[in-house]
Amino acid sequence: MTPVGTFKTAPNANAYAANARSANAARTASAYAPNTYTGNGTAPANPGAANGTIIQRSTIPPPVYGPPMLTSNKDLPGPLSMSRLDDYGAVHQLDERNGYLCEYSDSLFGRGRIMTNVVPRACIACSTSALWTWMGGAFPDVIKVISDSHYRSIVYGRPIETFNRKAPPGQVSEIAGLRLTSPTRTACDIALLPDEEMDAKGRKETICAMIREYHIKAGDCLEILDANRFWHNAPRARSFFRAIQFCF
Repeated sequence: MTPVGTFKTAPNANAYAANARSANAARTASAYAPNTYTGNGTAPANPGAANGTIIQRSTIPPPVYGPPMLTSNKDLPGPLSMSRLDDYGAVHQLDERNGYLCEYSDSLFGRGRIMTNVVPRACIACSTSALWTWMGGAFPDVIKVISDSHYRSIVYGRPIETFNRKAPPGQVSEIAGLRLTSPTRTACDIALLPDEEMDAKGRKETICAMIREYHIKAGDCLEILDANRFWHNAPRARSFFRAIQFCF
């Protein structure tokens, strides 16, 4: 394990990028052995009889070569180092001072650790925040959580948007200490997004990718939406899942 302190002794940002690439190449396939889990984050004795979305994820954390979040530029030799590391693809920069090691975003466990640093402790990550944890891609510009509180502060350059919605235990999972909506519930949240945030084509492609990755059943999504008919855009979301329920 390479502690943060060693970053200060490297001569320049090129050394950091080289170290990150070398560490990334050293990862082994054995660290990602798949195992069957249910949507609520527990391993059932009989996976076929589990009541929830079955997902595949590793029970072994990826190798750790440093913290998933570089706390500030003070850990680097100069103010431009974070930007250079971002250009090299070693670090993804979140704001002017903070970023995370890109190697962590390659795995479900790593993305869970990253999002744990961003989401307030008492909240449940949902919508596009949960989507990034399950599927990866571009880090969300807004941190969306389920909470009955309001957060006015900016976290790593991003505002926090709260949703005061029900989240039964069967619709909540836990990854690397992060509480987030299950793949099935997350697919429902994506179907509820307004057109200005994600267009119809984007919603369809995203949800279908989640269905294939986590074996989500459209009927389970319809049950969640039918139980919450007052949610904004719920009629449109129900129509979508009814249209695709026999396609997978």
